[in-house]
Amino acid sequence: MTRPEPFSRHRPRAGFTLPAVLVVVGALLVLAIGLLLITGIERDTARSFADRERAALAARAGLEEVRGILQRETANDDFLVIGRNAEPLKDSEKATPPYLYIARGSAAGEMVDYRYAPLFSTATQPEKSTGGERLQAPDPAPLLADDKDTIAIAALPWYDPVAVRWIYLKDSKGKPVSRYAYWVEDMQGKIDARIAGNLAGKDGGPGRPGFPSPSSAPLEKDMPALAAIFIGALDPAVTEREGAGVVTKLVIDGRPAMLSPDSIIGATGIGGAAVVGREPKSGLLVDAKAASFELQAAATNRPYAEQPVVPFAKGFSQETMGKPKLNLNKLLADPRPGAVDEFAKWVAKALPAQADSEAFEKRKGGFPAPDDYLKTLAAGALDYADADSDPTVKTGSYVGLDAYPLMSEVVLHIEFQGVQKKGSGYTLNWRMRLFAELWNMTNQPANGSARLSYEVNLQPEPINATFIPVPFDDPSLLDDPTQTTHNLSKIGGMYFGPSIAVSLLPDQYKFYEFADVSYTMDFQPQFNAFGKPAAEKFGLKEPELEARGLTMRWGDQPVQRLASIVRDPFGVSAYFTTQPKSQGKAAIPGHSYGPYGLELDNMGDPRISPYLRTERLAENAYPENLSPNRRNIRKKSIYDLDKEYKRRYYGRVLPSEWPDGGHNSPAGTFNTNPPTDNKILPTDPNPQWPAPPTPIAAYAPQRISNAGRFYSAAELGNVYDPILWNPQYSDLKGKPGTGKTDTAILIPPPGSSEKPNIPPNRNRFPTVSLGSTPSTIYGGGNTLRIGRPEHEKFDHPGQRASQLLDLFHAGMPESQDEAERTGPVVKIAGNVNVNTAGRDALRAMAAGLHMQDPLLALVTDWKHITVGGKYAPATAPAELGTPTVKLPADRIADAILLRRPFASASELASVTDKDDLPVFGNPDMFTEKNLQWTDAAAEETFARVFDASTLRSRNFRVWVIGQALGGPAAKPVPLSEIRKVYTVFDDPGERRNDGSIDPTKINPRVTYENDF
Repeated sequence: MTRPEPFSRHRPRAGFTLPAVLVVVGALLVLAIGLLLITGIERDTARSFADRERAALAARAGLEEVRGILQRETANDDFLVIGRNAEPLKDSEKATPPYLYIARGSAAGEMVDYRYAPLFSTATQPEKSTGGERLQAPDPAPLLADDKDTIAIAALPWYDPVAVRWIYLKDSKGKPVSRYAYWVEDMQGKIDARIAGNLAGKDGGPGRPGFPSPSSAPLEKDMPALAAIFIGALDPAVTEREGAGVVTKLVIDGRPAMLSPDSIIGATGIGGAAVVGREPKSGLLVDAKAASFELQAAATNRPYAEQPVVPFAKGFSQETMGKPKLNLNKLLADPRPGAVDEFAKWVAKALPAQADSEAFEKRKGGFPAPDDYLKTLAAGALDYADADSDPTVKTGSYVGLDAYPLMSEVVLHIEFQGVQKKGSGYTLNWRMRLFAELWNMTNQPANGSARLSYEVNLQPEPINATFIPVPFDDPSLLDDPTQTTHNLSKIGGMYFGPSIAVSLLPDQYKFYEFADVSYTMDFQPQFNAFGKPAAEKFGLKEPELEARGLTMRWGDQPVQRLASIVRDPFGVSAYFTTQPKSQGKAAIPGHSYGPYGLELDNMGDPRISPYLRTERLAENAYPENLSPNRRNIRKKSIYDLDKEYKRRYYGRVLPSEWPDGGHNSPAGTFNTNPPTDNKILPTDPNPQWPAPPTPIAAYAPQRISNAGRFYSAAELGNVYDPILWNPQYSDLKGKPGTGKTDTAILIPPPGSSEKPNIPPNRNRFPTVSLGSTPSTIYGGGNTLRIGRPEHEKFDHPGQRASQLLDLFHAGMPESQDEAERTGPVVKIAGNVNVNTAGRDALRAMAAGLHMQDPLLALVTDWKHITVGGKYAPATAPAELGTPTVKLPADRIADAILLRRPFASASELASVTDKDDLPVFGNPDMFTEKNLQWTDAAAEETFARVFDASTLRSRNFRVWVIGQALGGPAAKPVPLSEIRKVYTVFDDPGERRNDGSIDPTKINPRVTYENDF
């Protein structure tokens, strides 16, 4: 306080002395009183300031406690962020607030233990789950039991107040001087409005990748992968076709103004509370669209890198849980043999036999040795994605499926040209030609060269003592130019026909001639009593147990092997020495197998044919049942003899009947009368053969990317799965009969007079049911089930195909940089935590039209159409979408809410609804019935959710109350209070070269701060 100047010593005039003194005294009195008042106010102010500072420091201590938890618990990429909602308050119409936990797993033998770190203030820690109990967020109520130490934080207007515990700060004497309480909100459970949504679709609406692009590919080169999230679905009034582009455009145009956590509503121009107001009871904005965006969207989430690791979850080995996943693109870039081995060894190590389940490899059923099932999957996966069409092959171990064709029908045409005089004797003259119809089963063009082996154990029966027959493929014949002329070459000790240039469009069939061999065999006939040659009858035979097979090479690689082909063990139709005659012997790889007369009719999938080795490929009547250009439809003698509903499944190849389903390519227009002349060749331009249909890529059963990279591990669902199991239907729920009974109809027992029928109400081959047993003769029609219902027999931890998602990743999906694609980390940018997301956010992730199947259809009548080249059930085009309340996006969201938290992506993939029915890729989720779609379309919705999701979070808001305390220790009194909300980014910092976190670099930092 400034000291006053002294009074003047000058004496005033006498008349003014008394009034002046009185004035001065009065002034001093006022001054004195003022000084006393100022001193008191400053003392109170100082005390208030100190209390406020103590309250602010308490609030900061709450923030620092949260930062400490994050630094400690998220310093490794195996953590999970999960939540559990509080119990609803009586008579409240507001939502119940979620309580978050960081969950950390640890291996406990074949089980997993979980411990939980609360992200809300509490004085006690929840008990950990042990002994393999399912991951489950603890009940927060026991942690908040002491009412006198709890406070209700009214953080958000649509939530009931959040009850949390006070945490006390005490002085050196143990007296409470301040306290804090906090509650953490997960911002990563929301749709990122700065990334989600695009206007690249039809008519300016949202777009998603369509066939043939992989569903996980970015829609455009520089567009973030997660831009495909259908953000317009946050508006309850939006459908796929109406208003989607309008809502999305509002979001996109408003992005420059999205600068703070609460800026979305204003930035989009929808209108916040000041404009539309709030419902007094629910606390929600009156406008439904504004309310949804306020609850489900975020604008301040920060991207970060993450090292994908194998989750701590049931089914995985103790040695691999918590270890880095393998990068599929790194394997793709590595030398192929080593990459195949690494893929297979990793799967075998991570998914071994558990106490209550078989190893993943046991999925193979009767898959034959020495071929390796896991390496076959690996080769198929790498061939699916690489940029070339060359198969990945190791003879006797694995063959991958790439853009090359397979044999769908083979014909050995036998022409006996008669007897010719040669010097003092005669010759028997033959010509044999080998044909094969090649089917490009992929959606990519197939261009290259093919050749077939010439393996013909047929031989004339002994005619007389002077004629000793040998097989037609015996080197003594083929290497003797005096007895044979041919176009064969020896490769690896086997005879192969010439290399034939092959060019096939996607899903195109075409017959080619692969070998031409002529024989001149010396023959001395017997003479009758009149001195003339006897008309000696003879035939050809090939002992069934000695039947030869056939190998197809594509380029320099063997890609398809037919183990053995039955060409009538009882002898080819009789020949006479004086009568030339032609005969054809045909077979359909992947279709009829088994002993002559007791064949098992399979589904006719050529992809399974190399693995059917213990049984012989059965004969098909020639030429009446030959089927150039017609998808192996044996029409006149078999197909037309069936009833119009075509329950007899043999005599046709219909991918729509395979376990995966699919579409039936056109079969060509048939002539009224099928050919009967054995001289007709399958390559003849004969009008009696059906006209070739125009091939369409979308009909192709085998999906190939050939993009030179993976965009997502979900693409593994396109890999062919050569499982071999005896067919058995599952029981029909609520209907008479059993799966076993129906299977007896599908494959009648030996000696039965029943024809092989697909049972009523089935309409397709069964999947692998619980009752199925390993088979060496039955298989085909399956790719890995990732994002649609798993085979019943494999639907448990350790054998689900979806668990490959937890073993592999694809780097950074939208990156054009090879180092980022093949590196050890992925980019998390806009990924939504499905363990904490709201219902509408989950709906938006799943919603949108299906784009991966342009031929998606509904079966309108199971009666087969037999005109116009269709030869299949009647269908009508369909358009499937998911955003409205009655369609699957809502059922998917509800199932996720019901079954979460999830410890792994495979648990998400196999999620079921309240009726325990799978929701991803399940046609029963649609109101449309008799759905006909490809497996890629069935798995499309899950791929959307998987690619846009995460199971952890690093973006939060921390709501903190800090108080300064006074009064007695037993009953402290609040003196000052600070309420703060901090937006916190749990920045993992710069990572080590191997992708792991450096604990010294992790930095949970505040990006926004405000009072509330």
